[in-house]
Amino acid sequence: MKTQVLTSGFHFRRSTPEGLVQVFNENSYLMALYNPSTGVASWQRVVLATQKATIERWLEEHYPKQLAARA
Repeated sequence: MKTQVLTSGFHFRRSTPEGLVQVFNENSYLMALYNPSTGVASWQRVVLATQKATIERWLEEHYPKQLAARA
């Protein structure tokens, strides 16, 4: 499990290469879950709009939405 840090206030964890990305605050509270297959973050707690935008932008850059393979 690899942890990445955006700022001193937030860090990110992904338990498997294909799994959800967990967003934690500095107190290790789960703030959001990001699904790379859909590109959607589900927020579990309230954060400032500026922080939310920064985090979502970072997630999109580092974990871009995965396009489904066509059969």
